[in-house]
Amino acid sequence: MIMLRSAIALSAFVFIAGGTAYAIDKIAPAPVDWKVSKNFEGKDARTNLSGAACKTGKPPFASCLVVNDEEQYAQFFSITGTTIKPGKVIRLRDKDSEGDPDGEGAAYDNGFFYVTGSHGRARNSTEKSSVPSYVVFRIPVDKATGKPAKGADKKVVGVEASTRLHDVIHDSADIGKFFNVLLADNGANIEGIAVKGSRMYLGFRGPSTDSNAFILSVDAAKVFTKKDPVDAKVAKVKLGPNAGIRDLAAVEGGVLILSGPVNDQNVIPSIFFWSDQPGDLKTLGELEIPEKLKADKAETLLILRDEKGKPFRVLIMFDGPANGGPTEYHVPR
Repeated sequence: MIMLRSAIALSAFVFIAGGTAYAIDKIAPAPVDWKVSKNFEGKDARTNLSGAACKTGKPPFASCLVVNDEEQYAQFFSITGTTIKPGKVIRLRDKDSEGDPDGEGAAYDNGFFYVTGSHGRARNSTEKSSVPSYVVFRIPVDKATGKPAKGADKKVVGVEASTRLHDVIHDSADIGKFFNVLLADNGANIEGIAVKGSRMYLGFRGPSTDSNAFILSVDAAKVFTKKDPVDAKVAKVKLGPNAGIRDLAAVEGGVLILSGPVNDQNVIPSIFFWSDQPGDLKTLGELEIPEKLKADKAETLLILRDEKGKPFRVLIMFDGPANGGPTEYHVPR
């Protein structure tokens, strides 16, 4: 069980870049206690949670999905108040499949949950095959309840898998040269996914070049066909030196970006708003991380409220502590 309490505070400091001063908001955790009613499945999986999404961006949160980068499954959960209630797992691959998909992000849109693998090499290992990570899954669920088909916790039921992004990344003029390069050497590695309308957005942890991170967008439906053009587009977002994308979340009018270090650089996790237009990026603030979580990486950005005129209410989860160390923030627009 995880309980976190901190007084909310919003302050600012001045950052100098190119002779210009910018005020950057510092966002402290909200004064809310979050609990997990029971452990998520898998000793390794629950300490390596890497992405989550809910069917709706406001209560009730009856159907949400969390992914990990250790196992062949994802897991459903619900939220009541400030309590996370883990539910059934859903198999993405058969138990005897070779390798794990290295699940790094989750999204929901119009009757489907989506899960992306990292599509990249491990940080340092030249021996571990990256092939199983070159995959995106599409999971059909009931539009009313958000529930998958029965028996999906025992075997793969209705889950579609696509490896088409392998070639898209390889052939990209912007990120292709980082394809299949070790993460420690600034290699291409997806960490976030958002699906909005007809487009799937994939945020890259690496590479980071000239203070830019990369977002690949494709036609979400076409990814799950064999030959239809996926209409791939790559956008650069200036997040800062050595900063990559740790998660994405669809909101009204655009996408929220959770940034963090590509590897172990001293980069403070921050939230940005991006409208999918060239150069239209807004820094919303840097996250103040609770002392007990400072050694962990902020990996998951879950939307709890997206309401016009009010701050975004978000839940940040971390890679490292059991069950993600859920921490709430109220992010100014």
